[in-house]
Amino acid sequence: MLLVALLMENIDFLYSFILCLVFAIANFLKLGMRNKTYVLPSTFFALMWGLTSLGGFLYSNLLVGVTDYYNGADYLQEISSYQLMILIVVFSAFLLARFKRKKVAVEVTANFGNADIVSIRRKMRWVLYLFFAIGMYRLVSVVSVTGWDYSAMRSYYIDSRSHFSFFDSNVIRIGSYLCQFAVFYICILGMETALQGIRLKKIIREFLLFIPFQMSFGGRLFILSFFVPFIFSYLLTYSIAVIRDKDKKIDRKFLLVLASPIIMLVVVQILKMNETINMKTIEAYSSEIFYTSTSYIHMNELWGSLPPEYSLGYGLNCLGIGSSVYNHIIEMWNVVYNPASVCVPSMIPQVFLDFGKCGSLVFFFIVFYMIEEKAIACLKNLTTRNMLLIILLCQTTYQTASSSDL
Repeated sequence: MLLVALLMENIDFLYSFILCLVFAIANFLKLGMRNKTYVLPSTFFALMWGLTSLGGFLYSNLLVGVTDYYNGADYLQEISSYQLMILIVVFSAFLLARFKRKKVAVEVTANFGNADIVSIRRKMRWVLYLFFAIGMYRLVSVVSVTGWDYSAMRSYYIDSRSHFSFFDSNVIRIGSYLCQFAVFYICILGMETALQGIRLKKIIREFLLFIPFQMSFGGRLFILSFFVPFIFSYLLTYSIAVIRDKDKKIDRKFLLVLASPIIMLVVVQILKMNETINMKTIEAYSSEIFYTSTSYIHMNELWGSLPPEYSLGYGLNCLGIGSSVYNHIIEMWNVVYNPASVCVPSMIPQVFLDFGKCGSLVFFFIVFYMIEEKAIACLKNLTTRNMLLIILLCQTTYQTASSSDL
């Protein structure tokens, strides 16, 4: 009876996980689709929110993790119920888009080819070099103060971010803009790799060029920022353009690429907590694969900080500007060093603050219907340009669990 009671804590997180799992499996049953394309924006949405929801459920019930924050959080039941409503609405939008275009079959045009993708990647390579240069400047500046202590690097960023100089603020701003272009470059690299085969030395070289800027903040975002766009663009290209060749089998090296970010997330978290890497700490921090579940800390603290009445943002929060109530709460968190201020929010809090509970559900339905419908439409005339558009749409749905950007 005690075990049953324990598992009932924030049970809507479990329902959300099951819903995401069912939809992900349905993709492989071609639900609402005539073609053999299994990877679409909805696929990544289901996978990311399934992982996040499972993490929230396990953390809430103290089944994984090294902290009991989730078990004592006051608003997670309300948040989990609201999230379940959002997922039901979003998956309804995905299904409507699929059944509307169920007769669409993938047509790979003559304009889609490896030569075009290689050419685009080479033309964009300067972005990665410039991003590396900015990142190295930032990383060397931080290491000169903290040394090669990852825990100290993280603490230094948290303590100093509220009083960056004008020059440092602009370096970070430029680096953040370049990061978006660099991520797009990594997506193109994933497409090229799916068509040409996996070359580990090349992937490692691009990874090393990519990571300095985000490493300078002492976090783990550099791992996901590189591997997730690479993996989903690889899978997307493979499922649409490569799997048609029956003699073509997925490269076993891809399993190593999949395992690398999982291992690195755990190892870097151990370093960030200033602990020694051994089997005991690896086991203790293995729950870090639920990286995006920390967004629930942000939401729980936000729900507890909201005043009884406040004005809606009507898009300000989704655009990254921030409404008056949200900006005030963030400033208050920074003053008292609330850890929620460094937990990356998901799509939920910003849309909630912009449109309210009912209005946000309408917003979610419209946005995700348009995303899935556009991606399926691109399959009918699969040029290199349309393939890149599909990848951008997939990137958007992936980020909804780990970023407020929509």
